[in-house]
Amino acid sequence: MKVLVIGAGAIGACVALRLAEAGALVTVVSREEPLDTLSAHSFGWANAIDEKNTDYYNLSIEALAAQERLVADVAAPERWLFGQGNLHWGRDEASAAAQRAIADGYRELGYPVEEMTPEQVVRDLEPGLALENVTGPVYFYPRDVHVLGDVLLPAVLDKARAAGVEVRVGERIESLDAVRGDADVVVCCAGRGNAGLLPDLPLLPPGAPERLTRGLLVRTTPVSAPVTRIVHAPGLSIRPHTGRRLVLHCHDLDHALTESDDGEALARQVIARLPEVLPGATDAEVENVFVGVRPVPRDGMPIVGPVPGRDGVYVIATHSGLTLAPLLGEIAARELLGDPDPLAEPFRLTRFA
Repeated sequence: MKVLVIGAGAIGACVALRLAEAGALVTVVSREEPLDTLSAHSFGWANAIDEKNTDYYNLSIEALAAQERLVADVAAPERWLFGQGNLHWGRDEASAAAQRAIADGYRELGYPVEEMTPEQVVRDLEPGLALENVTGPVYFYPRDVHVLGDVLLPAVLDKARAAGVEVRVGERIESLDAVRGDADVVVCCAGRGNAGLLPDLPLLPPGAPERLTRGLLVRTTPVSAPVTRIVHAPGLSIRPHTGRRLVLHCHDLDHALTESDDGEALARQVIARLPEVLPGATDAEVENVFVGVRPVPRDGMPIVGPVPGRDGVYVIATHSGLTLAPLLGEIAARELLGDPDPLAEPFRLTRFA
């Protein structure tokens, strides 16, 4: 079977690798360099996803296991997966109550959540955090992980090439018909670019009021006192990166992004919030600013599977790309070789009909 994979982000890379390992002849084409994709700049927090949707939760739980399988199979010299957990807390009664409700929801699903005092967190987990103004407990999610997309991508693509995958970068892709050639199957993994390939694909447009699609990520210069795990402080999320750097995200500031915004002014606001949470990082400066548009399906759930009415066309679209990519690669490979996966069944395009 000849397969053309469009997109060299995390999903495209994982799909290509798993198909090649199963014996398919695979070519990856991408307009962007892999390290310019959204996957390479993602915040990279992977966890069980409680959207009050059992199918999505089950998919995300299996995706955590798939992360481990991918690491073991690729066996890259540089580490990209870190199982250090994730911290959340509130700053006032309202936010503390919201955090408790989230934690209770996860406990009902059997997902582990620990309650810690600020003193315990500073003593046992993150000595550099400033937790004097915490309201309520700090919630620790020990099974959450973080993923370094810019380390994962080259490693997975190198493994794919070793398995026989051809990777072509910098190609302008006008349409499926123009790029398909003699491929038996085309797999669309191009993020927001899928909308140009499949005009009827139900993705929210940038700036849609239903869900936040634009996002700003700030990478810092190396800091004196980094963190070792994901930290969600009120108003600021922090993820450790390579070389004592940090990746920062402020959900509320994403709402201020516009189509023409390069994010530079907002990045200064993001980094200004850091010393209040991590006083030892006052030496941080902005090293990189990335503004991206998430490929968010209309109902917020992933799209996985064949495209009705388009013979030999398969699509994957989700804003949880780095979280789900290792599993979606496995699923797509199985399905394209004739073995439907029940985990993917709730996420077919036909649900929008």
